[in-house]
Amino acid sequence: MKVEYGKTGTYFYLVGLILVGVTLTTSKFALSVSLFYLLVLWFLLGLDMRSINKMYSEKPFVARILSRIAFSFKGIWYNIKTRFTDFLHNKVAVVMASVYVMHLIGLIYTSDYQCALKDLRIKLPLLIAPLVISSMKPLNRKQFDTVLWFFIGSVFFVTILGTIKFIRRDFVDVRELSPFINYIRLSLCIVFSIFILGYYLVKKNYSLLIKSVMVFLIIWFLWQITILESFTSLLVIAALCFVLIMYFVFKSTKTNVKICMVVVIVVVASVVVYLPYKVVKDYMNPAKIDVSQLDTHTKLGNPYVFDTINFGVEDARYVGLYISKNEMLDAWNKRSVKKINSEWDDGYHALVRYLTSKDLRKDAEGVEQLSENDIKNIENGVANYNYIENPGFRTRIMKVMIAYRNYERSGDANGSSVFQRVEYIKASFGIIKDNPVFGVGTGISKAFEDYYEDTNSKLRPEYRLRSHNQYLAIMVAFGAIGLLWFLFSMVYPLFADKRNRNYLYIVFLFIVAFSMFTDDTLETQVGATLFAYFGSLLVFAKSEDEEYTTLNQEFKP
Repeated sequence: MKVEYGKTGTYFYLVGLILVGVTLTTSKFALSVSLFYLLVLWFLLGLDMRSINKMYSEKPFVARILSRIAFSFKGIWYNIKTRFTDFLHNKVAVVMASVYVMHLIGLIYTSDYQCALKDLRIKLPLLIAPLVISSMKPLNRKQFDTVLWFFIGSVFFVTILGTIKFIRRDFVDVRELSPFINYIRLSLCIVFSIFILGYYLVKKNYSLLIKSVMVFLIIWFLWQITILESFTSLLVIAALCFVLIMYFVFKSTKTNVKICMVVVIVVVASVVVYLPYKVVKDYMNPAKIDVSQLDTHTKLGNPYVFDTINFGVEDARYVGLYISKNEMLDAWNKRSVKKINSEWDDGYHALVRYLTSKDLRKDAEGVEQLSENDIKNIENGVANYNYIENPGFRTRIMKVMIAYRNYERSGDANGSSVFQRVEYIKASFGIIKDNPVFGVGTGISKAFEDYYEDTNSKLRPEYRLRSHNQYLAIMVAFGAIGLLWFLFSMVYPLFADKRNRNYLYIVFLFIVAFSMFTDDTLETQVGATLFAYFGSLLVFAKSEDEEYTTLNQEFKP
């Protein structure tokens, strides 16, 4: 039985849900405040202070105040008891919240209480969201859509700020184009926004103008995924589109529809495979060079060195061609406050690589052709002109290839997010091997620190992080039993109630589940809130009185 709180209470609750959705992408502090605001509403909404004031209006002032306090506590206790009972009777909500309970149980055998308590604080949304949203009154369709539209608006606002930085070239790494939260979490929000807009585009009877805006937003968000160089998001979009198309192919009874969809899959898959292949092929096969045709001296008369052993290939060019070290460094030191005097100094390799990326020779003439922005980029450690001027998937693939060459040659993964993840996976399996059933308990940082020390890891201290894979992180903490329960908690809503087998929830679950292979989503405040908030909103916030449809009914092929 839901506690009644009228139109005004519903307004306050709706504002709370909107605030969480908006602050997910804009402010970690405001996100914490918004969650606290929702929890306060859970305690207070339903108190009838007007009736209490009327009932005791004739009493003396002190007695009136004490009576109000007493009845307020009584009302709050009634709210807690009623709503908590509603929560306990909702099996789906209990299963969702059990992930947090699992972390509480992990305190019993953890050896890192400091990290464990931090984890409990970060993952508190895993308890608050299902507890609050499942026991409050559901929203009507208009209110529900309003929450999602505000979320999309906040994502668009953040991408506008990132685009301004992009246009100004006011960044060293594309990660900085996400001004408030980690760019991986922002990318997930962008992907979910794309599929929400796609759903509304098909299902809602909006005007042509609004639909045009929605198409623009979809294209805009796809472009944002590109400049953020988020391979995970691209793979999620491709995989989800493939699954949805195959679903419609399977369900459709029209042969023409099936043929068209299969053609679309083949064409898109071919493009997705060919483009990375071409970039890698170009990287591995630079243009052939006739050494006898190369200039041997600079315009100043200094000899060139051609070093294809210590310098590899980048942007389909040999980095080690046309190097006149002393001449280049003298010219550099005249233009930059960051002096470089030998190949062992910081910045030397960045300078050589940057000149190569601009197809300039490594001599005085090449350095003189650098712009002031180029000089600043090199001083900031940017080693390739394209990292700033042409971010995108081609540039991202080139970064991975460079990192792969270094990792293959030296086993050094420092500075490469891709190959650091390889080291994190190795560390995770090493810890799991010693604690396969129940894991090491809540708080896994110490287990990783000990592993890196015991194995003499080449990773520098600032790069010695945790799993970067949510499934491995759960298994490290709680073993195989914990991982099985975590997986069960994710899929249980789909089997517990057919109303949950709707497009938006399935899409969201797919996006988050896929992303957890490359990121430990729940180990951050934004990630944990994103998972818990939308999981609870899409399952519990839709009114039971409204007509619901399964995925099969929502999109009839």
